Amino acid sequence: MAMAAYLSRMFRLSTTQQTPLRNFSSSSTSHPSFHALKSAIKSEQDPLKIAKLFESSISIPTFRRYKPLFTLSVHKLTRSKRFDLIDRILSKSITDSPAPQLASEGFWLRIVMLYSQAGMVDNALKVFDEMLQRKTCTLTEKSLCGVLSVMLDNKIYDDKFHQTYETFVKKTGISPGVKSFNLILKAHVKAGRVDQAQELVTEMESKDDVKPDISSYNILLGGYLDTGKKSAFDMVVKRISENSLEPNLITYNHRILRYCKNKECARARKLLDEMISKGVEPDSSSYNAIIFGFCKVGDLESARKVLEKMVSDGYVKATSFSYYTLMKHMVEEGELDGGLKVCKDIIEKKWVPPFEATKLLVNGLVKDSKGDEAKEIVGNFKNRLRGSALESWGKIEASLPI
Repeated sequence: MAMAAYLSRMFRLSTTQQTPLRNFSSSSTSHPSFHALKSAIKSEQDPLKIAKLFESSISIPTFRRYKPLFTLSVHKLTRSKRFDLIDRILSKSITDSPAPQLASEGFWLRIVMLYSQAGMVDNALKVFDEMLQRKTCTLTEKSLCGVLSVMLDNKIYDDKFHQTYETFVKKTGISPGVKSFNLILKAHVKAGRVDQAQELVTEMESKDDVKPDISSYNILLGGYLDTGKKSAFDMVVKRISENSLEPNLITYNHRILRYCKNKECARARKLLDEMISKGVEPDSSSYNAIIFGFCKVGDLESARKVLEKMVSDGYVKATSFSYYTLMKHMVEEGELDGGLKVCKDIIEKKWVPPFEATKLLVNGLVKDSKGDEAKEIVGNFKNRLRGSALESWGKIEASLPI
C-alpha cells in the first residue's frame, strides 16, 4: 500500500508540474523512499513516465549518487528510441546539480558516458564544451580519455576520431599520456591500421616522458594476431622482453593463441605452465585455446589432459565450451567411449550437450551394440530441454535408430 500511494503521489505531482517529491527526505538515510524510487524506475515501461520519475528525483542527493539508476534510465529510454528524453534528463542532471558536484570532473564524465551509451556522440562532445565554458572543474587526462572512449565505444575510428582528439588537445592544452595513446592505438588496430599503430609505439619508445606500457604492446599483439603477421607478432614479444616489461594475462593469452593457430599446441601448453609459475593466473580463454588447438590437430588425449588440468588447477571453473569442444571432436573422430564420458559430464553439470555431436554419439553407440547406453543418454539429454529446444531435438530423435 505504501508503495502504491508513493507512486500515485509521484505521478500526480509530475503531471501537475508541482514541485516534485516535497515529502521525499533528501537525507541519504531515507531508505524506504529511495527503495520505492528504485523499484518504480525498474518496473516502469512508459518512456515519458521514466523521464518524469528521473526529473522528480534529481534533487535528491541519494539518487544523484546512485549511478545504476542513471544507467538503467538511459538504457530503457535508448531501447524506446526516446533520445529526446535522454537529452532532457541528462541536461537537467547538469542544470540541477549543486556546485560541489559540478566541480567534479568525474560527474561530467559520467554524463558524457551516458550519452555515449545511448549512441549520442554529438551530445556527449557538447558536454565537454560545456565543461570548458563553465570552468567549474579542473580537466585532466581523464577527460581526454573520455573523449577518445566515446569515439571507440561508438566504433568511430576514421578521420573524425583523430580530428576530435586534436581539437580537444588544442582547446584544453592537456598533454596526452600513455592511457590516451593506448586508446589511439586501439583505434588504429580496430580500423586495420596495425602498421600505423606500430609507428606510434615506436614514436612513444623514443619519447622521454611517455613510454609504452604492457597494454600498448598487448594492443599491437592483438592487431598482428588478427592480421596473421607472425614475424611482426614475434618482434613485439621480443620488444616486451627488451624493455623489461612483465607480461600479463592478455600478453600470455595472445601468445598462447598465436602458438595454437600455428599448430604449436605443445609450446602453448608449456607457456601455460610458465605463466602459472610466474604468478599470472590463467582464465578460461587460456585453457580453451589450447583445448581447441589440440582438438584441431587431432591430439584428443592432450586436449583431455588440458581440460583435466583446468579443473584441477582451480583458477577458473571449466566452461561448457571446453566440454562441448572435446565431445564434438571425440565423437567426430570415432572415440565414442571418450565422447560418452564427456557427454555424461556435461549432463551431470546440468548443461545441454551439442545436438549434432549427441546425434553422432547415439548413432555410434547403437552401431557398437550399446543401445542401452544410447537410450540412457537420450533420456537424460531430453530432461535438460524445454520449449523449442525440445521440439528441435524431437525431429533429430525421430531419425535415431533407438
